[in-house]
Amino acid sequence: MHWKLTAALVCFYGVVKEFRPATPFLTPFLESDYKNLTNEQLYSEVFPIWTYSYLIFLIPVFFLTDTLRYKPVVILEALSLVGTWSLLVWGSGVNQMKLMQVFFGLASSAEIAYYSYMYAVVDKKHYRKITSYTRTANLIGKFFAFGMAQTLVSMTGSSSYLLLNQISLGAVSMVLLVAMVLPPISKQMLQPDVVDSEVELQRESQPITSPQDGEEVQKKKVDQSYWAGMKEKALIFKNNKTVLSWSLWWALASCGIYQMANYAQTLWAELQTEGQFVGNGVVECINTLLGAIVTFYLQYFKLEYKNYGAAIFFFSSVIIGTFLIAMTFLRSIIAVYVLYIIVDGVYHVLIAAASNIIASQLSSASYSFIFGCNTFCALIFQSILTFAVADARGFALDIRTQFRVYGAYFYAIAVLFAIPTVYSRLRRQPQPSQPETSATE
Repeated sequence: MHWKLTAALVCFYGVVKEFRPATPFLTPFLESDYKNLTNEQLYSEVFPIWTYSYLIFLIPVFFLTDTLRYKPVVILEALSLVGTWSLLVWGSGVNQMKLMQVFFGLASSAEIAYYSYMYAVVDKKHYRKITSYTRTANLIGKFFAFGMAQTLVSMTGSSSYLLLNQISLGAVSMVLLVAMVLPPISKQMLQPDVVDSEVELQRESQPITSPQDGEEVQKKKVDQSYWAGMKEKALIFKNNKTVLSWSLWWALASCGIYQMANYAQTLWAELQTEGQFVGNGVVECINTLLGAIVTFYLQYFKLEYKNYGAAIFFFSSVIIGTFLIAMTFLRSIIAVYVLYIIVDGVYHVLIAAASNIIASQLSSASYSFIFGCNTFCALIFQSILTFAVADARGFALDIRTQFRVYGAYFYAIAVLFAIPTVYSRLRRQPQPSQPETSATE
């Protein structure tokens, strides 16, 4: 199959995969008469399961995606999404909703295969174009899904919540069919040239007494090359301070933003029960559109972000922390929506800048490893934060107190990045000279 046709198929997969109009109204649906769950059950028992599942499943998926050659993991993502929405449509009770979150955590971890699949199909000269296509496909799917969701809810109210989930189930079922017809990736397409040449050199320099000996030599050489490559990639954090600092910010900030996104609907639900406007769909629609526009036009700004890293980390963290805390004191859902969009917008700008800066410091073979490590660390931090403030086995704080903790968390990030700057400035200050004493006879 020609790579352009495969690209079109993968992009169609991305559009339909993200066409899940139920997403912006998940919390209102679970609290409605359809499921009868309470706000406290959702944020302290159900939603934390996604964080833990995502973290646990990411480990095997991270190491097995290349070995399984992408397509099986893409199919796994589609199957997990079908399981998620099947439970949302037909499941009931806290335990089945917890299982739903397990399926969604598995789907989230398997998404790495969707973004990696095309890199094994196309030539390197098309990488930038393919990256743009796949990410744009996701945004298109979300934009139309959220627009449809808001339209239906505005017209029919809460009676459309179940319909939104049924539409989402139909979309992810179609995604499974698309995943099945994706062309498989052959082993030869994944074999690095450098490994091939080294194995060939090994064969020429050592006598081979049997075909089994040749296979053992090749397997040993490939294994050694794999682990040596992993060690070399891990040392990037030690040897490159720019990658280390921006990756640390990436992991810490992503942790906080993931928490905000995961529990934002729970905060909104408190205001929506007071009869205020239910505009989750339009908010996510605007958020998606603005994120796409800002990320696209960021390439035209020539600001040297890496030269102002410490200042950017400090001020952005203070702004985000202040707005998160402000959300907890506001009683207007519109004002809370606006602050949510601003916080997410600041994050999207800086995460795009972080991606560009980190990528500019790396060889293409290290991209997925470094970005995967950043995501993994973010999930570790998020799991700790979730258990401490949201989980029923932790403090199980009410939702407004949770957001104040998230705001304080970003203040802590600001302090963390300010300390080295302040310390270095203090060290550079000239020491007061000692007065000279004249010799006495």
